[in-house]
Amino acid sequence: MKLNIMVTAAGSAIAQGIMKSLKMSSLDFNLITTDTQPYAAGLYRGKSGYIVPMAREENFIDEIIKICNKENIDCVFIGTDYELLKFAENKERIEKETNAKVVVSSPEAIRIADDKWLTHKFFVDNNLPYIPSVLSDDVDELLKKEGFPLIIKPRIGDSSKDTFIVRNKEELDKKLDYVLNKKPDNKYLSESPGFIVQKYLPNKEDEFTSTTLTFDKKCYGVLSMNREMKYPGHTTKAIIKDFPEIDRQVKKIAEIFDAFGPANFQSRIMNGIPLVFEINCRFSGTTPFCAELCFNTVEAAVRHIVLKEKIPNLKHKNGIILRYFNEVFIPHDNIEQIKKNKFIKNPNSEINKVF
Repeated sequence: MKLNIMVTAAGSAIAQGIMKSLKMSSLDFNLITTDTQPYAAGLYRGKSGYIVPMAREENFIDEIIKICNKENIDCVFIGTDYELLKFAENKERIEKETNAKVVVSSPEAIRIADDKWLTHKFFVDNNLPYIPSVLSDDVDELLKKEGFPLIIKPRIGDSSKDTFIVRNKEELDKKLDYVLNKKPDNKYLSESPGFIVQKYLPNKEDEFTSTTLTFDKKCYGVLSMNREMKYPGHTTKAIIKDFPEIDRQVKKIAEIFDAFGPANFQSRIMNGIPLVFEINCRFSGTTPFCAELCFNTVEAAVRHIVLKEKIPNLKHKNGIILRYFNEVFIPHDNIEQIKKNKFIKNPNSEINKVF
């Protein structure tokens, strides 16, 4: 059975990781992609590419439904955080008006993962290990209990923007004054979402990112990587081996959190305990790493959701993955075509295969 699979936000690292995972799978499929602007590499790597409005626009879902029906889409994967909630809120409508299944969690789960304060409350409310945290107004309370260093983070953030480690009262007051009076420079946010202050966990060498796939409170596998980040939000080196304590804790958290399909948990080790400081309720930037290691959560999601196949417990190879840059060549006429028509069929881009 040949499937038609849509991947949105095709210029993002997340979307491109989903696309790579699909192409590493044994699925028979056509790839259809979308993005909000023509200079998105992924638009030119499938059968068809479409320009769509931003998720905040009123006609976003209407346009997605039109494409799903035109291309007879079987499955939709979401390539950016900024579209997750809109898809979640309209999942029932999309699946009713099209043949497509949308791989997205509930609005409640997405709101918890998007907001670092709600993430903290999730851990507290479920009696799970947590990092001491307060809203910015209650920082003196945290300071009395934990002392310095502390870390200031936006409740709803973008990579590491407006995130600061502070080591004394002068730094704390200065940075809080800056972030609380600054207008958001994120075009997806209409106002500042507020800030949290947390105890800072200094052991960067013990930072992990863990990928899971969960349906109906059953986690089908955990792949944890000891990682290094050289660019905000992007893992450049990952050490993959067996981390039983981390995997056990993340599996427990994943089954309580109960995402619909993919989720990613970022943690640091403190006194031998993995403390999760971020949840991503979606596929992550390391999704293609996992697929390369035979832990293909994208393929497993398609087989479970669309093909109704039973998911085996996912296993993985061990090793080290190093990320590097690559290029895609796109002829001028492809760019002009998609600018004019908001659509391109059978683009003829070429990737650099030399390394």
